[in-house]
Amino acid sequence: MNFAIPALVFGSVVMLAFALRAILAPRSVGRRLAGLGATNQPMELEGDSIVHGQESGLSGFFARIGRGREGGDLSRLRTRLVHAGYRKPSAPGIYYGIRLTLALGVPAITALAPPIWALNPLVQIVLLIGQSGILYVLPSIVLNRRIAARQHAITRALPDALDLMVVCVEAGFGVNQSLAQVAEEFESKCPIVSMEFGLVVMEARAGKSTTEALRALADRTGVSDISSLVALLVQTERFGTSLANALRVHSDAMRIVRMQRAEERAQKATLKLILPSTMIFVALLLIFLAPGAYMMISALRAG
Repeated sequence: MNFAIPALVFGSVVMLAFALRAILAPRSVGRRLAGLGATNQPMELEGDSIVHGQESGLSGFFARIGRGREGGDLSRLRTRLVHAGYRKPSAPGIYYGIRLTLALGVPAITALAPPIWALNPLVQIVLLIGQSGILYVLPSIVLNRRIAARQHAITRALPDALDLMVVCVEAGFGVNQSLAQVAEEFESKCPIVSMEFGLVVMEARAGKSTTEALRALADRTGVSDISSLVALLVQTERFGTSLANALRVHSDAMRIVRMQRAEERAQKATLKLILPSTMIFVALLLIFLAPGAYMMISALRAG
């Protein structure tokens, strides 16, 4: 059949890619030995981790596909997933499972579709490989957009959260009590800030020091404003300065920064509207001039 040659070529390219990855990727034993030799870094559980067995349904299906294929910089991927709000240890496996399913499953279904059989074999090969590459990159793009949206929500709600913290501190609350109050009050307004501050409170209650819990908050979110807030709280606790005054000044500064960012986006809006406005103008121009041009050309040909 016409689709047999493109399907074989596509399968050969995929198998070659997996073979090169298996040759170039570090072995699991080497990763374990490197983890044992590293200082102050716990060895990551792989393979038969009980967390993998807890996945069920569609996530379990993707986790089984992506299990053992987390090559490359796994720590960077885990950081990106945590910034996006996915904290399960099985999240990298699910992520790679989704990528492999999209990159291999959808082109395979496309290759079996009758409309593609009528195309030229070279066009079929280019179409299948291009589709596979786009679908393999698509989850990374979606993950980046998820990270950006989550960090933007935190940045927008943080000045209001600091105002509430100032009120709580002036009322005699400590840092942990203030964070707990913010987490409770922001549960409906900004669930992300509520959840992150609540995790700080729970970690502190579980035995972590306040400094470690706050630094973990900065690592989880990846937001520069959170990092500056954590540095402020840590320095204030270390040197014993007034927490209320420091928070008030920091809140005012962050509110000014938020206003400046809004003004920057407003000024960029005019530039972003140039291309759509041009396209609309060209479309209207064609609509208005096309009938007259057609009539003129017909009259010239008739004459």
